[in-house]
Amino acid sequence: MPHEKHAAGSTGAITYSDDPERVNITQLLGLYHVTYWAKGRTAAQVERALQYSRPIITAWDGERMVGFTRVISDLTYRATIWDVIVAETHRKRGIGRELMRKVLDHPELKTVTMFLLLTKDRQSFYKHLGFTVENEISMLLRR
Repeated sequence: MPHEKHAAGSTGAITYSDDPERVNITQLLGLYHVTYWAKGRTAAQVERALQYSRPIITAWDGERMVGFTRVISDLTYRATIWDVIVAETHRKRGIGRELMRKVLDHPELKTVTMFLLLTKDRQSFYKHLGFTVENEISMLLRR
């Protein structure tokens, strides 16, 4: 059963959901297209990525998706958090922090002991949530 929570926002209540069926691809593409790191994604690519992501957390202002994040995990030991996005109109309201809390406290991830997150410009935001910079343990192969 999807978990939902309401939090006050300046335009009304923000609703959070982990129901992947609720994701609106058109609205998600709109969120992606304002980022420097995901603006070229297509609907087909996003739909495929969502099939292999769990949990997926969304934030809603009425019928408008204003926040999104997804996780790739073995649901036991490790999880990687991807695509933490909040609509520009809704930033600085705690929505990003709540999306992250929903991930870190999600029932499917309760036994996960290591969360990986990649970011080159938002380290200070994630440090407030307990993340640390760990340069010595990461390796990357680009194809």
